[in-house]
Amino acid sequence: MNQWAVRILLVVIIGTMMILGVSGCMNKKQLAEENKPNPEVIKERVLTHLQEKYGEEFVPISFNGSSWAYAYNQMYLSPKNGSESDRFEVRIVINKDGTYDISDGYFGILIAPKYAKVVSEFLGGIYKDFKFFINFGEGVFPDRLNKNTKLDEIYNANEFFNSDITVFVKDESAKGIDTIDSLNKIAEKMIDKKLVGNVTIYIVKNEKFDSITMEALNAVNEDEYFIGDYNILMIGKDLEIIKIR
Repeated sequence: MNQWAVRILLVVIIGTMMILGVSGCMNKKQLAEENKPNPEVIKERVLTHLQEKYGEEFVPISFNGSSWAYAYNQMYLSPKNGSESDRFEVRIVINKDGTYDISDGYFGILIAPKYAKVVSEFLGGIYKDFKFFINFGEGVFPDRLNKNTKLDEIYNANEFFNSDITVFVKDESAKGIDTIDSLNKIAEKMIDKKLVGNVTIYIVKNEKFDSITMEALNAVNEDEYFIGDYNILMIGKDLEIIKIR
């Protein structure tokens, strides 16, 4: 066999191998797509899981399947007896053995009234006129947190559950009270209750207090609403003060 024949034969062999390789990849990809669970099946699994976990019914709002960017499927739902403003996220990981790992953010909505009651007691022992807003952030929480979880059972040093508390205090109610001292008192109570997160206190002008909302933090000129700068407390996951100023 001459050199030209050998070269032609090598080209044919290499070409055939490339075609077979591409075909194999396409078949694997096609097989993976075919074996991908149907979105309706995933939705039903999620609804069943949430109903068993919380004892409530939920309404799906949206669904996004997993992709190269996100290894999990994502849903947004709201409680059937609530409103769409109570929407929360659910993340669904489907394992190779067909089992599901489902985590959700509904616990933050469920625990909010109890959390607010405790925070109100903290603040009420210091100030007369105040408002506060609690935010647990976007995303999902450990699946062990459910309808039966008590406030003092939330804490786990190896998990993430963090509150961001914004407090508005009426100026006349803050007179003669050192804000840093107030934050130290709040820190003691938060650590005692094993509550992790941030507390930010703003002193609000008397005439602006009744109408104050979180929108004031987006004002071009915050001096219109607040007296001086804010003060902040940060309690870390080790139940220690990370920052206070």
